[in-house]
Amino acid sequence: MAEIICNLCGETKDVPINLTPKEKEILKYIINYQKECHLSPSFREIMKGVGLNSTSNIDRYLYNLTKKKFIILEEGKHRSIRILKEIK
Repeated sequence: MAEIICNLCGETKDVPINLTPKEKEILKYIINYQKECHLSPSFREIMKGVGLNSTSNIDRYLYNLTKKKFIILEEGKHRSIRILKEIK
């Protein structure tokens, strides 16, 4: 169980989360980066920030976070990760 904040409605709920430790790390990295820099990180910035060696790994993790409805990636736009749910 984790406390989740929905960025669409603003509600806070305790819900079971099905994120892997690396998915949580990436999500937290993106959230912190957006708060500090006021834009989304690039795939390479995420890769370096979480210690991975390939942007294809980042693509896979972001795909999983999208399927689990934690983020949205806007097609055709760079640095366009939109957070739907934040982990407290």
